[in-house]
Amino acid sequence: MILAKVVGTVWGARQAASLGGRRIVEVRPVVLGPAGPVPHDATEDRLADASLLAVDPLGADEGQLVLVAIGSRVRDLCLGPDVTTKHCVIAIVDAAEVVEGEPA
Repeated sequence: MILAKVVGTVWGARQAASLGGRRIVEVRPVVLGPAGPVPHDATEDRLADASLLAVDPLGADEGQLVLVAIGSRVRDLCLGPDVTTKHCVIAIVDAAEVVEGEPA
């Protein structure tokens, strides 16, 4: 799973039939830093350089933190097996915190 910030919505005049009526968002993964809360207003320096696209059945707004899961099992459970992507927004995140763990 990836903690990411919604940076935009993708629109297209034509799309695969299984994506019809589904919202697609562009997200940028949050670079987790030192222990402590992850800011909701994550700025450019806290976001990865690359972005990815995910189907968003929850309706997250631009600027919100979301949890994106990737895989066919997630897709099957959240969207259905006929959807042509494996990237799915599964949660809108209210709060996140990096906790320092003990060495293994």
